[in-house]
Order: sequence, then structure tokens, then C-alpha cells
Amino acid sequence: MAPSAIEHEHTNGTLPHQDTYEDSFEQYDHDEHVAFGGDDQWYYNPKTQRFDLSRGSQRRLAIDADDGIRNHRGVEIDPAKTLLVIIDMQNFFIHPSFHKHDAGIKTLAPLKRVIDQCREKDIDVCWLNWGIDDEELRNMPPAVTRGFNKALCAEKGHGWVVNLGAKLPAHQAKVEGERCLFKGTWNADIYSELLPCVEPQDQRFDKARMSGLWSPVLPFYQYLKDSGKKTLLFAGVNTDQCLLGTLTDAYSHGWDCILIEDCAGTMTEILGAKEVCDYNVATNMGFVTTSEEFCAANLVRAPLSRAQTCV
Repeated sequence: MAPSAIEHEHTNGTLPHQDTYEDSFEQYDHDEHVAFGGDDQWYYNPKTQRFDLSRGSQRRLAIDADDGIRNHRGVEIDPAKTLLVIIDMQNFFIHPSFHKHDAGIKTLAPLKRVIDQCREKDIDVCWLNWGIDDEELRNMPPAVTRGFNKALCAEKGHGWVVNLGAKLPAHQAKVEGERCLFKGTWNADIYSELLPCVEPQDQRFDKARMSGLWSPVLPFYQYLKDSGKKTLLFAGVNTDQCLLGTLTDAYSHGWDCILIEDCAGTMTEILGAKEVCDYNVATNMGFVTTSEEFCAANLVRAPLSRAQTCV
């Protein structure tokens, strides 16, 4: 992975990691920087192999991402315009009474550290979870409900039963009649071990598809637009399903996407499923980093432009 030191050009040389503001190198000299995008641009510095996603913000967080093999060494983001999106870390997916999600359990420790870092650096936190009602279940496409089907071969020798929206077995339900991933139920709530990490100012959104951004009319989509968020940090489960679905739609709608690799996991047993997702995000849809690199990220202060110094 990229070195931990922030390799910005600076009169004093390489900047060490410390939780203070430093001068950032970015001057957007088009002779030395490569611009990506139309009116909404990223800038790439070939000397440091870093992307600036801050849109000119004076306060930035510099994060190591990927490695030299992928021809870039990291990103700078604006904390005020960044959101940590934690996907489907719910009792239904993580609690052992429902699934043996070893990969999901493994994300808990690094995810807690990332959440703490976001609090410290004033990055907002969002919990995006499955949460449906009867109307959404009636309008659910067949392909979506099939994803939650449970084979009855052992009992009937054929057929499927729709698990999404169904009443849970007594050994799984906290209350009688509790339905699978229905809004307000225990199984649809945030995994119990993560509940102490939730704060009142956090954003919480329900979804009824693998993607939480499949339609511009969704509350989560509207929140992102109204709040002016530009950069989304992704964590949660499953990497190759709901996380990837949401990230792909975010990419298509123009948000910056950064996957925190060890804060995401999947139950998919096909060899390389998670690795392929990581690769496609890193080389096409955005960037990949780790909790260690994110938590070691340094706040930097951009120098004033000539126009600003003359005011």
C-alpha cells in the first residue's frame, strides 16, 4: 500500500502524519495537474500521484488509497462534503441466529475505528438498511423477492417460499409475528453490537432494493443532493450485492466513491467475489483504502489563491 507519509509538495518537504492543519500543495496549475470531469472536476497531480476531490475546499483530509500499481497513491477529500455510508449492518444479516456471517463480524472492529475517526474529523455518518412495508412488498419486482427465497426442497421436494416480508420462525423473532426486514422490527434494526456507535445526528434511511440509490425520488438520494455531499465512503455487507449495487448507482449519478476494504464483507463463497469488486472499484468506479489508512489520514489546509490573498 502507499506510504503513510503525506507526500504533498511543500517548502518543508514531506509532511508527517499529525492531527493538525498543514499547507496542501494543490494550486490547480493546469500545466502540472490533470483535470477530470466537466464542470465538477477532480485534479490529479502526476508528481505525487494523488487525486484532489475537494473541489477547492480549504479544509481537506488526505487519505492513502490503492498503490502505485494502479497509478495513483490516494485522495484528498472535503470532510464537510463527505458521508460514511454503512450498508445493511443489521441483525438479520449479521446476528448468528440468522446467518453465520464471519466476514461481517470481522468488519466490526475496523468499522468502529472508522466511525470514531469520522466523528473526530466531522464527517457525517449514515446507516442505510433494508426496511420495507406492505406497499413496497406489493410493488417488489420478482427478481428482488427471488433473492430472498428459501428452498423448500428438504420439506416438499420442490418450490420456493418468499422469505422477504414473511413471518420469522419463533426462534428468530423477538416478538410474535415479527416479519423479515419490515420497518421497525428487531431483525431490521442495526446490529446490536453497533447500536452504541449510533448518535442522534446520524442519518438513517430504509431501502427496498439492493441499491439505496436506484431512484432519484428516494429520500437518501434527495438527502445527498440537498446536503451537497460529494464523496461517499462505503462500508457494510454484502460487498458484491447491496454495497456494490449502491456504490454503482452512486458512481453513475456522479458521487465520488471510496470503498473501505476491511470494513466490507460478503457471504458469497465463490472464489474472488470480493476481490473482483475491490478491483473494479479501484480501477473504474472510485478508490479503495483500508481502515488503517483512513484512520491515519491527516487534515491539511490548502493555501490561499492569489485572488483570495488580494481580498
